[in-house]
Amino acid sequence: MKLTSITLCKAAEIQENIEKLQADLDALLENGTESTPSPAPLAQATPNTGRKRGRKPTLVAPTSGSRGRRSTSPTGPLAPAVVKVLKSKGSPMAVSEILDSLLSSGYKFTSPEPKKNLFARIYRLKGVKQVGPGRFAAT
Repeated sequence: MKLTSITLCKAAEIQENIEKLQADLDALLENGTESTPSPAPLAQATPNTGRKRGRKPTLVAPTSGSRGRRSTSPTGPLAPAVVKVLKSKGSPMAVSEILDSLLSSGYKFTSPEPKKNLFARIYRLKGVKQVGPGRFAAT
């Protein structure tokens, strides 16, 4: 599979959804109440009538005022944590090195696969720039 910006964006969106669902599940399990509201049904896709180009219709879960914000880790947002690691190192780092430093400093990922999460999101993190193939530094 060829990694493109579209693929990485889709992966990041899927990861955001997974993190939100995980946070919702954690909140439900933490409350331990039986009378929890049922999840909102997915909105119906509109049929593509006669158009040959464009995106396929997708099912989108209705948001409750989230305005596209990511759910964050219990230890805080990812971008500042990555920037802190990069600044402490002082030289460009690979994603796996950044991940190791984040985990050793106690950062908690809500994703079951933190390496994939970091790979998908690092290109869009504020305060981080790519300085070579697979190498990143703080801006």
